[in-house]
Order: sequence, then C-alpha cells, then structure tokens
Amino acid sequence: MTMSDDEPSLELKLARAAYAEAEKAKKAAEQDRAAAEYERGQAEHRYRLIADLERNIAAREQHLQQLGEAQLLERERVADDKLKQAQELLASYNNDKHAAAIYLRQEAERDKAKRSAA
Repeated sequence: MTMSDDEPSLELKLARAAYAEAEKAKKAAEQDRAAAEYERGQAEHRYRLIADLERNIAAREQHLQQLGEAQLLERERVADDKLKQAQELLASYNNDKHAAAIYLRQEAERDKAKRSAA
C-alpha cells in the first residue's frame, strides 16, 4: 500500500468540500424558506384582520346612516349643552346657598351682639 491509498484523492477532498458547502447552502435555504413562510403567514393574517376591520367599519357606517347619524350627533350636542347648563345652574345654586349661609351666620352674630348689648 502506498501513501496515496490511505489518503483520499484530491478529487474526493474537493467533492467532500463541495458537498459540505452544498449542505450548508441547503440548510440556509431551508431556514430562509421557513422564515419566508412565517412572514407570509403573518402578512396573510394581517390582511384578514384589516379586511375584517374594514367590513366592520363599513357595517357601522351603514348602520349609523340608517339610524340617522346627523340626528344622533345633533341630539348628542343638545344633550351636552343641557348638561353644561345644568352644571352651571348647580354651581350657581351652590354659590347662592353658600352666600345665604354666610348671611344667616352674620345675622345670627348681629342678633347675639344686640342681645349682649341690651
């Protein structure tokens, strides 16, 4: 046996190196494909979500039109105005009540002073 019989030939070494390189490329390609399939699935999922959202918005807009959205908004505006008026009236009532309490206390103090003086 010669030394060349124990060692692989240059062609065999090159073939093995090319095979190892091909295996690496194959593994990288499989990973890239899996990542692409995942991204595609995510994109399809987002597309379905957006389509559902658009359908829901369209249905809501149609429902609002059927209900008379303009009238609803006007009623909401009127209700807000009435609430503001009620809050202002309550604040005015509280201020008047406070002023009346101060007046009554002052009157009571004056009466007490008159009785003490007499």
